[in-house]
Amino acid sequence: MSVLSRFFGKKNPLDIPLPKLRESQIKLEYQIEKVEKEIASIDQEIARLFEKAKKARTKSEELTIATKIKTLNQRKKNLQKTHMALNKQLMLISNLVIIKENESILRGTPTWDLLKRMSPEELESHLTEMQLDAQNFNENLNRMLGMTDQTIGTGVEFEEDEELAEIMRTIHAVKEGELEPDAAAEKVTGEERTKRKEDWLEEL
Repeated sequence: MSVLSRFFGKKNPLDIPLPKLRESQIKLEYQIEKVEKEIASIDQEIARLFEKAKKARTKSEELTIATKIKTLNQRKKNLQKTHMALNKQLMLISNLVIIKENESILRGTPTWDLLKRMSPEELESHLTEMQLDAQNFNENLNRMLGMTDQTIGTGVEFEEDEELAEIMRTIHAVKEGELEPDAAAEKVTGEERTKRKEDWLEEL
């Protein structure tokens, strides 16, 4: 089932009323914000567990903490995938909102005819690939309709490097003063790698 049919049934996407689209847009933005807050909360809890691991006296205590960290980190990965899927849906709805806002301009044009001829599945695919902006709508819609080779990922591929052994080594590094809890949390959750990549891209 397509995203639009889940939201609006079997209606042609171009026939969906603008108020309903805006309502769905607001709901998606709220869901995304909620997921982001939960991810931030998990990061804080992982850092707290690393702080707690400093006082662990036995390997059994360390293993218990490491298991909790692994479970939280897996939860974070699942939330990140959900976050990507929600953002994809939001882009789809946001692009449709922009098109509906410009419907009076588009009606009777070849572009509108092309959009109307598309099946709901084809239209959804195009709207997901586009990155429309209300300011440059008239200039780039036709060009974007031809950019069918561009895709937006539906999820995130994650490295499976969060085994207990790695977490245990990180715990030991915290206990020995080699890492601060916050840095350990970043290391385990992959945030450190993400930041390095962003910094590298900014330098280009």
